[in-house]
Amino acid sequence: MSAGDLRALQEAFARAVLGEDPDAVTAHLETGAEDAKRRLAIYRRAVTANLVGALRGAHPVVVRLVGDAFFHEAASRFAHANPPHSGDLNRFGGGFAGFLAGYDSATSMPWLADVARLEWACHEASMAGDGEPLDIEALAHVPPEAQGELRFSFHPAVRVVKSAWPILAIWESNQPDRDGTPDRDEGEDSVLVWRESGSVRAVALGLREAAFVEALAAGRGLDDAAGEPDWDLPGFLGQLASHGVLGAFRTETPGGPSPISP
Repeated sequence: MSAGDLRALQEAFARAVLGEDPDAVTAHLETGAEDAKRRLAIYRRAVTANLVGALRGAHPVVVRLVGDAFFHEAASRFAHANPPHSGDLNRFGGGFAGFLAGYDSATSMPWLADVARLEWACHEASMAGDGEPLDIEALAHVPPEAQGELRFSFHPAVRVVKSAWPILAIWESNQPDRDGTPDRDEGEDSVLVWRESGSVRAVALGLREAAFVEALAAGRGLDDAAGEPDWDLPGFLGQLASHGVLGAFRTETPGGPSPISP
C-alpha cells in the first residue's frame, strides 16, 4: 500500500468513526463490508462517548441546566460536526458555545450559549500557565511622569466574558452547593475570570471596570485606558494586583494588541 493509499484509508476510517460518512471505508474493503460496519459502529459509539464526556466535564452547569438527555444529543451533534484537532481532549470544546447559539432545540434558552462561554473560560483558566508575575517593587520605582504610560499584561488564565444575560448569577446558582435559583434574573454581565491559588474565580465587573480591563488587554496605556477620572482607578488597580490578575508591565508602546477575551 502506498503512502497515499494509507492516508486515504486513514481519512476514510476517521470519517466513518466520527459518523460523517459511515460507509467511507466500504470502498477499501474486499469482503466483509457488513461485518466491518458493525465493528466500526462499536468504535463510533466509544469515540462519541469520549467526546461527549470531555464536553460534559468542561460544562457541568450547562448539563445541570438542560439535563443529561438534551446535553448528550447536543454534544453528540457538535462532536460529529466538529471533530477534535488534538489528542488532548481537555482542549476539545472551544466552539461548543457557538454551536449552542445556533442550536434549534436551545432557542427557548437564549442565555445558554453565554453560560457555556463562561464555563469554557473557566475551563481554559484552569489549564492556563502561570506567566510572568507583577513585580510590585519595580512598579513602585516607576517615576510619576511615566505612570500614565504603563502597559500591563495579564495572567494567562484571565478571561473576560460579556453577555446580555445575567450569566454569572446563573453560573453561581448552579454550583454543587446551590439549588439552581439565581439571585437575579435580568441584567447584563461582564465577568472577569482568573485563577488564584489554584482555584478558578469569577466576578462581575461594572461597565467602567470592564472597559478598563479590555483597554489594557488591547495594549493601551494606563491613562488612556482609565478614561475620565471619576472612578476609583487606584483601588481597582490594587484589587487586580492583589488577586494576581496583573502580570508584567512595560512603559514603552507595544508592537500590537494582546486580547484576553476568548
